[in-house]
Amino acid sequence: MQRRAPWVLSVWLVGMSPALAQGLPDGTFASNKEGCAKLASKTPAELGADLDFYVLTKTGVTTYLQRCDFLSVTPHDAKSWVATAFCDEQGYIYPDLFAIAEREGGKLSVTRETDLTQEPSETADDSSVPSDDIAPSELDHDQTDNSGGTASSAAHGADETQPASDAFNTYVRCENVKQ
Repeated sequence: MQRRAPWVLSVWLVGMSPALAQGLPDGTFASNKEGCAKLASKTPAELGADLDFYVLTKTGVTTYLQRCDFLSVTPHDAKSWVATAFCDEQGYIYPDLFAIAEREGGKLSVTRETDLTQEPSETADDSSVPSDDIAPSELDHDQTDNSGGTASSAAHGADETQPASDAFNTYVRCENVKQ
């Protein structure tokens, strides 16, 4: 009986290890370092229209006029998760899916299913609308700037030192956050 107790305890601990690793990292993460600086003196609610970045916590993602509450978080392994969310953006309610991975330096890589750069279009899937009825401004292509060059959509707000795909989905841990 005395030899069985440590064995039972070790089996129980091994069985519990996935359950212990299920949660997202503690803390508050912002989509940029400037956001962390703002969160040191004000909460997201106090920032209002100045909340021009994303805030991620264990409960969800917040930005100005948008809130996504995590409904469930499922671990892939000890450092990556999939989170389903219920989002509300100015009365528009929709589901979303987030892939979250912990990176070196305590940063998080966050990818979401919903593409927020595209506006919903009623005619996008309607094959009965002739293609010549689409205004050129509705087409998704590079725009020409005043100097004659092109400005691609990946350059808007992206840090030029990072690849475009990483610039929009890297979240940094905020050490000092007003509660």
